[in-house]
Amino acid sequence: MALFPATYEKVQTAFTFKVLKLAQLHRFSGKESVWDFYTVMRRWTNNVDPKAVADLYPQFRKALQLWGTLRLVKRSGYLELAVPRGGLVIHCPTCPRPGINIPDDWETDVLARLKYSSMMSIDGNFHLQRNHKGVRKDPPLTGNAGFWVDDGELEDYVNGKGARVEEHERAAKLNCHSFKAGDPSRWAPKFGKSVSGVVMVSCARHSFIQPNGTVDLVKGERFAYVDVALASVIRQQHPQQRHLHTYDIGCKYGIHFKERVTRSILGDQVERDAEERGSMPSDVLISRSDFPHDFSIKVPAWHVLGHILPCILANNLRYTPLVGRTAGEGVEVIWSMMNAHQYSTREMTHGHRRDCLTEIFNDYNWVKLCSESRRLSETYFVACQMFMTKSSELEEIEEDMGPETLEVLKAEAARRGQEQYGAQVVEGPSKSKVLIALKKAEDEHALNISRGGQSQSWGNEQPSGALFLSNALELEDLQYQLQARNLDEYVSEGTVGADKRRAQHLRSLGALQRRCEEHFSGLKILSPDVPETMLVRSQDPIQQNLYLPSSLSGSQRQAYGLTELARKEAELRIGNAHDQLGALKDALGLRRMLLQAKKTHAHGLKPTTRAETAVKRAGNVVRRHAQGYIQNWKAMVELGVDFTGDDSPAKGLQELKDDDIKDLRNFIDGAHYSGSASDVPWIWRMVGNVLPGDASTTDVKQAISSWEKEVLRLTWVHARSARDRWWEEQALLYEELRRVTVTFEHLERLWRERQPDPSLSPPVRKGFRAYCLKRAAIFGKLAAEAGRKYSNVHAHQTREGELLGINQSPIIVVGDAVIADIMGTEVDEMY
Repeated sequence: MALFPATYEKVQTAFTFKVLKLAQLHRFSGKESVWDFYTVMRRWTNNVDPKAVADLYPQFRKALQLWGTLRLVKRSGYLELAVPRGGLVIHCPTCPRPGINIPDDWETDVLARLKYSSMMSIDGNFHLQRNHKGVRKDPPLTGNAGFWVDDGELEDYVNGKGARVEEHERAAKLNCHSFKAGDPSRWAPKFGKSVSGVVMVSCARHSFIQPNGTVDLVKGERFAYVDVALASVIRQQHPQQRHLHTYDIGCKYGIHFKERVTRSILGDQVERDAEERGSMPSDVLISRSDFPHDFSIKVPAWHVLGHILPCILANNLRYTPLVGRTAGEGVEVIWSMMNAHQYSTREMTHGHRRDCLTEIFNDYNWVKLCSESRRLSETYFVACQMFMTKSSELEEIEEDMGPETLEVLKAEAARRGQEQYGAQVVEGPSKSKVLIALKKAEDEHALNISRGGQSQSWGNEQPSGALFLSNALELEDLQYQLQARNLDEYVSEGTVGADKRRAQHLRSLGALQRRCEEHFSGLKILSPDVPETMLVRSQDPIQQNLYLPSSLSGSQRQAYGLTELARKEAELRIGNAHDQLGALKDALGLRRMLLQAKKTHAHGLKPTTRAETAVKRAGNVVRRHAQGYIQNWKAMVELGVDFTGDDSPAKGLQELKDDDIKDLRNFIDGAHYSGSASDVPWIWRMVGNVLPGDASTTDVKQAISSWEKEVLRLTWVHARSARDRWWEEQALLYEELRRVTVTFEHLERLWRERQPDPSLSPPVRKGFRAYCLKRAAIFGKLAAEAGRKYSNVHAHQTREGELLGINQSPIIVVGDAVIADIMGTEVDEMY
């Protein structure tokens, strides 16, 4: 039985390793405090009178702290507490680390900025606080070997440059929204708190907590504290790597970051003198020569939507090349797991809290490390599927556009740069012009109903098939319009003009009845083989079946000699469907303009009521044209119209569903685009021309057309960006899975080759060597599992390359280029 002493001298009490390990696991997984665990153990011993059990809580707490720290030291391969900075931390096996998991010539790789970028995520948290416990020296046993920054370095930097940093914070408030983080005017010390929160740095893609990247906050999320945390992590990276980091307020934090961490307020001469001595001034965190050559700070993908539009366009990772689908929100995932530890750590002393959280952070990294290869493999196949989906969406959009429109959009995208992802504000016409256009549409509709259309008398003459069908389609539309009219509301007693509207409705029914008679006269002449018994007449002209070729089966059309008439009907239906679709989009635009006018100008009961009435009228126009399209669509399906052929005039037409009848509300007000290609209804992805109109309606049609073109442009721009990001993501995951395998192999080799100090006693040397072989076996198992995952992914890449006629793996698809040579020049040209 392994025992751990409770005291360093005159040992009388000891705890078993088993109970210490159990307490540690309860802390990691159950988020329990030491007090809760010890209370359970006392009750386990004597559940009738727990207080009869000796109270060894202080000894147990101290023993657990020391035992946990010694386990960290042992697992890191050391035999004493003199561990170098960050030496106790389990590193991310996936992040690129020169000399460990990336090639020696990585700098010459054409995709180095994609494959070997250092991406870190920074964030503050105000749950992991510590209550004031009085002034008492209690240094952590882990020192600087864990996750916290060097306290002396932090103190020197804050005291030496704190005032200058605060000037940057105040100036940065003008660049974006006034966020609380980094705002000196909103800092306030928390009563009774020695630590108000922490700032942490983790890798942005894999969410591993970085060594020496955590700092305790005293009051507020100050730039100076974040500077020390981020600089401590940057110093561990290669300066030739591309550095792209994320921070919730990265738009203002990153403006003067390089100046703050590389320049001393004491002057250039002090910097030169320090450099000659091989050191740096106390207020310099990174030497100028070691600062990354390619450095930028963006805003995480979820937080960026809360920023102003120029900031979104400049800092959104979804618009940034060579980052894949990196969200930059890794620290948020960590907080969700660490916040539960606030209750067990806030009453601890300074050193105890640091040591406890170091154990917790390291366990979090270890659990992630053990499942990293499986996560990467599963995510890779998801990324491949998403890449294919987004590629198909983009191809569909570009096919709908046509080559001429596509070339114009490509030229505009190249000219506008990052601004291409923002929506251009389209100025709409005045409210009066919108109402005039609406009234004109309603007047034409009302006039057509009252007259029942233009009646056509065939007599004994042979009618033209096209003219007959044109009249029949008008008649069909009139039937729907009269059917859609709410008759009870239209002629209800007590309303003004009810008698006049009732008489008008009866005249419309009479006109419709006469048109039905004329229709059947023409039908008999054009199709004499149709049996009279088949042409059933209805007493209600609204419900009368017109017996057009589309209402008959294919065999009936063949038997009655209506094949040619069916072909002509199909042609007319296609043209009518396009007309109805154009009118539907115009009506949707009118409705949106009226809604915007109601929101902007309607104040008070009377104006609001009028505005709502106008919106309702516009909605009726939308429903009328939608139903007109649906009728034509059903007829075209029955007639066997080809909707996919390149030469078919019906190409692009689709079934109209309720979800497709949407206006451009996401784009009209100049808001940023936040949808995807699949969010935009197909009716707006079809390129059409502006229909001619008189002076009262031209402005309205032009505005609707401008909105339609802007939606089309935004849809294409964001579909292309989504396609590129998903290709980058699958390429990154492929490389990351390779790196994980190499890292585990490196760790296995490192532990297997590690030898004990010859000066140690034989039992210690034997135990040390046995433990090294045990650790080597663990990493060997992880390496084997990662290797199998990588082999499957590599085989998939090879198969995909063969499908595209590419022999080299991995496939490279960037922008419009599909290239086989990974060392080619096309990628540099694209970015």
